[in-house]
Amino acid sequence: MTARELAVGLLSRRDHSELELRQKLAQRQCPPEDIDFAIQHCLEHNWLNDQRFAESLLRHGIMKGHGWQRICLDARKKGIAQSFLDLAQENDQHDWYEVARDVALRKFGDLEGSIPRVDMKEHAKRVRYLQYRGFNFDQIKYALSSESDED
Repeated sequence: MTARELAVGLLSRRDHSELELRQKLAQRQCPPEDIDFAIQHCLEHNWLNDQRFAESLLRHGIMKGHGWQRICLDARKKGIAQSFLDLAQENDQHDWYEVARDVALRKFGDLEGSIPRVDMKEHAKRVRYLQYRGFNFDQIKYALSSESDED
């Protein structure tokens, strides 16, 4: 199988970033010049599009309950430029505070008045969990606050 056929096959299953596709083709022992040709072919036909991949990565990250910081980290690992992710965020505005609250509700249940009822150790555990998910401290504070605080 040629590098071009492999690339098209991989892209037919799911979107990839250019870096991911290069790595997968290299793992399959394709010569570098064939990889370049395959990548160029896929770019010309718009089968490989890092902007579209960034948008997909953003949507998928939010569905998984990840915050902006975690999604940015995942994007960097996949070779996506921050500018692509920023543009995807502008086009698909999300309220990160509400995303954080939804994650907290799914993980910890009803948060109504939960802060006074949980001890410091449990509160710290919840904060660390949301930090790991990629939320900043303001979003975490909002997510863990009781709904009565909003009134």
